[in-house]
Amino acid sequence: MDRRRVWKMLALAMALGMVLSACAPAATPTPQVITKKETIVVKETVVQEVTPEPPPAAPTEITMIDTNSGANFQWYWQNQVIPAIADQLGITVNYVVSNEAELLERMKAWEAGQGDSHLLFTKPETIPNALAEGIELETLYPDQVAAIPNIEKCPKAYLETVLGTPTDGKGALYWRSQYALIYNSEYIKDAPTSWQEFYDRRAEWKGHIGIVRPDAKSGSSYRIPYSFLNAFVDMVDADGKAIPLEELQETAEWQDAWAKLEDFYTYAKLPLPAEPPNMFEDFNAGDTWISFYAMDYALWSRHEGTMPPTIKSSFLSEGMAAGSDGYLLVPAGIPEEYKPVVYEVVNFLLSDDQQIRLITTMWQYTGTDIWDQIPGVVWDTIPAWEDMEPARLRIGNSDVKNFIKEQGPELLVP
Repeated sequence: MDRRRVWKMLALAMALGMVLSACAPAATPTPQVITKKETIVVKETVVQEVTPEPPPAAPTEITMIDTNSGANFQWYWQNQVIPAIADQLGITVNYVVSNEAELLERMKAWEAGQGDSHLLFTKPETIPNALAEGIELETLYPDQVAAIPNIEKCPKAYLETVLGTPTDGKGALYWRSQYALIYNSEYIKDAPTSWQEFYDRRAEWKGHIGIVRPDAKSGSSYRIPYSFLNAFVDMVDADGKAIPLEELQETAEWQDAWAKLEDFYTYAKLPLPAEPPNMFEDFNAGDTWISFYAMDYALWSRHEGTMPPTIKSSFLSEGMAAGSDGYLLVPAGIPEEYKPVVYEVVNFLLSDDQQIRLITTMWQYTGTDIWDQIPGVVWDTIPAWEDMEPARLRIGNSDVKNFIKEQGPELLVP
């Protein structure tokens, strides 16, 4: 075999090998492990116990302004009522005696929500007078019945109007003051039982009838003549609404009643006392024997020795003016946090316990209708309410009241 043939066979073998290698399956690659790092955010809620801020403590001290009470009830508030509030409610009451004019002027100067007189004890007329001055008062009935449930024991008529003027529940009735016939039983054994009889027998007591001047600061200035007129002329209509003064003055009934009133004043003890304390002095001196005045104060004065021990009270059938009924008011302009505290005090004052103490200690008719709970011994000293109420005269004609105050000094004073 020659060399050329050998090389051809070698070349052919190499070519065949290359073809076979190309047709063979590819080798399986070796797996590679690739590590990939990822950051996973896991949210975890952690509950932490946080002690809440305690609510502000309720005030434990309030200021009460009294523009109604005389010396007898100033003593009662300071020595009986306010200590009971502190003892049972834990509330300190700063008690301040003032007058209506001063109180209203101070209230008009208050910044909103900054008032510092939290509870007011006033005469009935203070409610319409305050509202007329633009001074806002909280509506206690019916808005605050939940906070002052005892207010529902007050007669609704007294919560809705005073002195013939609508008040829409701006005050809570604390007491009912009542005028009555006051006489010295040392000199008068059979007191009159009606205004007609009082007038008919005026000559028996000429110079000894006590009548306070019509321009006195005391409410007796107009309550005595108003009650007298009421016995002889109707000053309100069948619905209790005031008859206009101009219309009244045109009637024969008014003219006759006014003539009787002018005549009655001439039988009084002269000069007419400027204020009730002067009349009390006349009683003590034996110069005045009979009058018409606030029953509670007269009986308290007898107890205190500033009126004769023989003083008695009775009532006159045609009607006797209510005295200065006592109202509890809450100004709208005080800080809000004080209002619940004041409502608590008002509810306490209207409680059965406090109202019973009021009538048994001071002989003052209660503001709430709880007559079945009043001890029977009370009616041995003052007329039972069921007997007094029909004769109780609420001042329903403010025009007549104002006429007496304004024109009385000229027309009535002898």
